[in-house]
Amino acid sequence: MDTPKPKTLPMTLSETSNPHGNVKRLSNDQQCLLTITDSLNASGQILGLLNMAISNPRTTIPEIATILRRDVMLSARIIRISNSAFFVRTSNVCKTIEDALQRVGMREIARLIATATMQGMAPPRLRAYGISGDQFNKSVLFTASASQLIAAEVKMDPNVAYLAGLMRPLGILVLNKWAEQQFSHVDKLEWGGAGSLLQWEQNTFGLNHIEVSSFITRKWGFPASVSDSIEKSTDQLACVNESPMSLILQTAETLAESNRATFHALQSGSALRKDRLDALGIKSVQLVEISRGALHQSRNFSN
Repeated sequence: MDTPKPKTLPMTLSETSNPHGNVKRLSNDQQCLLTITDSLNASGQILGLLNMAISNPRTTIPEIATILRRDVMLSARIIRISNSAFFVRTSNVCKTIEDALQRVGMREIARLIATATMQGMAPPRLRAYGISGDQFNKSVLFTASASQLIAAEVKMDPNVAYLAGLMRPLGILVLNKWAEQQFSHVDKLEWGGAGSLLQWEQNTFGLNHIEVSSFITRKWGFPASVSDSIEKSTDQLACVNESPMSLILQTAETLAESNRATFHALQSGSALRKDRLDALGIKSVQLVEISRGALHQSRNFSN
């Protein structure tokens, strides 16, 4: 794996007024972002260690298992997912973390651990966004699966695509948590569909979830290819000319919209532009089968 380059954001907490009152805006306080992210779930705190271990080709499964045992709940989720329809090929049931890791193999371990971590981070309800944690998780799994399948179709790294698609919405959880701490009327913040979701976040919090996700994945030791593709996924020009992986993320998000698999019901209407499909080297008819595959794969991960 490539080594992520350290990156900083021009972040400071400010008292700037916003549409919801004169409260502090998260105009990018790095330590605040990390503290909030760590408070979501203990699993996030060891993900950096795991990413470093996985990136070392000499790391063994027992060594990864030793790190995972620091988080009993994460280990339990990994065992559950390894027994899901996505991974099960025999009647044997994994009972230990070593069994689970052996079943999926070294190439799949990063994906398995990241999926288990994300599923444990979403609260029952994201009050600032007006959605349930279940909605969020289902959407994340669909988009990550669609990203992986598109990447495989165009001969790009499907594991990087899956991880980028999975971690891209991480910032939503961070911004939601911060809003619950800062706004007494957090339930009234919900995006109403006017303008883009990213612009609403920028106006309300001082930054958007893509910026947060890119920053956190770098801090957690994800490959630079993951963080970079997340960061550039809102830049239309960069997607087409510089970052095909970012274009995959955009396409997967559009598929989520057309399949009603977005985390928010008001996310809809994006068109699959021919120039972007041409840049990827994929035809619209192929996306129909990819959508079916993503729905099937995301359900199998959950079951």
